[in-house]
Amino acid sequence: MWIKKTCIVLAGTLIPSLVATSLVQAEDVKGSLAIIYSPHTTLLSAPKYLISQGQLGIDHENKGKDYYGFQGEVNYGKYLLSIDYLTGVSDTIPGALSGDPNTFNPLSYESAESLHISAGYSIVGGGSDDKLAATLGYWRMWAVPAISAPNWYDGVEIGLKGKYSVHKSLALTGKLGYVPNVTAYGSMKDHNLMTGKYMVNYMIGAEVPLGADLSIVGGYKSLRSVNKVVDGGSDAVLKFTGLYVGGSYNF
Repeated sequence: MWIKKTCIVLAGTLIPSLVATSLVQAEDVKGSLAIIYSPHTTLLSAPKYLISQGQLGIDHENKGKDYYGFQGEVNYGKYLLSIDYLTGVSDTIPGALSGDPNTFNPLSYESAESLHISAGYSIVGGGSDDKLAATLGYWRMWAVPAISAPNWYDGVEIGLKGKYSVHKSLALTGKLGYVPNVTAYGSMKDHNLMTGKYMVNYMIGAEVPLGADLSIVGGYKSLRSVNKVVDGGSDAVLKFTGLYVGGSYNF
């Protein structure tokens, strides 16, 4: 059902943009694709849930290892399509899975993937130049803990995306996304442990052109997902944040 609903929403956004493409000159169709590296950190705050599972009611953190991904955008005049993907495996923490509550850490050696796909319309500016666009899209995150079967979460995302040139050799970029209704799947749902609530994410970055076709990109990405613990109704908050750097090809 969620696939059908998401496809309907995205179709309502993508079809007008594709139709508009036929009205836009070829030279106005521009885009970029960046390959990025990021040492992301994962944080989990779910004290009441952990206590119910026989663990200490403390927050957990894993500074992670190396995460890789890509960011892409295609502009058709005032319309745009974008994608943002990041994947990697968190660090292995000694004693995290030994069963000892004093060393337990559910974030040890966890595979994670985050995907954002969106379509947008520039309410200020447009194309690959300075702009502020309203976006509508789809978000999905996979998590494969070492202590349990996989979990994944998704939902329709609304947001804003912008770019502002400070100088000919520096442009600032930004993104804000909000998923008002997150759906949880996998182990958490199958065992009736948690249900999804909402997710907020943002990105603040910069682009430094190296020439007509290449740029250096970098910045900071943050994702905050909130779930509801079924037994007791408390919140379980997951944060996935970190700096990123990479190279972009502009076409």
